[in-house]
Amino acid sequence: MTPYSIGELISHVHIIVRWNRKEQFVYSSEPNETWTLFIPESGSFLFEIGSHRGTATFGDLVLCPPDVLMEREIVSPLTFLAVYFDLYADGRHKIEHEHELLQGATGKCVIQDTQRLSSTCEYLKKVIDRKDPAGVYRRNFLLQDLWQLYAWEADSVSQQKRRQQTDPLMRQAESLLREVSFTAFSMKNVSAKLGLSAVQLTRRFKAMYGMTPSDYVTSLRLSRARTLLAETKMTLEQIAEKCGYEDGLYLSRIFSKKLNISPSQYRKAHLM
Repeated sequence: MTPYSIGELISHVHIIVRWNRKEQFVYSSEPNETWTLFIPESGSFLFEIGSHRGTATFGDLVLCPPDVLMEREIVSPLTFLAVYFDLYADGRHKIEHEHELLQGATGKCVIQDTQRLSSTCEYLKKVIDRKDPAGVYRRNFLLQDLWQLYAWEADSVSQQKRRQQTDPLMRQAESLLREVSFTAFSMKNVSAKLGLSAVQLTRRFKAMYGMTPSDYVTSLRLSRARTLLAETKMTLEQIAEKCGYEDGLYLSRIFSKKLNISPSQYRKAHLM
């Protein structure tokens, strides 16, 4: 049997549970009769599901098959959604085993579009207790939307890997940008180190990664800013310094523009 892509399956949600600032799980390991999806909103936890193990935080989805033991331990106070559901192929065949899915679907899946993920979580929270037909439909639709987002991004990553084989200099560029992203640096100096002009770097980097070097650095900085807002009591000025921005006002402007939410609103939603 050919394994299924998670994006081509239909979800039937049984229940959604939300935990806020949880410091430890009631059970350190637990199997469930249904598929289980953990969606962290803030904080982090360790997990082990068969051969899959790692640390999950905001931006990650952790999927556990039915009747499979999930070992887990909270690292920092965890706010998360747990979704319990069934999966069906062709509307009839119930998917009950990991081997029926393409490799990489179970365990941890990383979502790059965290703005979309955050929005979907907010909508899921609104239908947690809805049992009317419209509420049931929306819960299934929102979970299906997450699978489509993951499948879309996984396909993009696959294409990206194929492109990476053709431009090793851009792998070096990505590594260099990651090293300097949280400091005050000049993109002109980065391109010069690679023996390229700024225009050449931008064109080749975007061809390989689907974004400009500047957008890539911004994504890294905002990812760190989200973590610091949710998990520390640092001021915006302190966070700006840790993320490579000149001051808190500039960070606030970029954060609000890119994520459609202010830093203070984000902290209020995720810290408590």
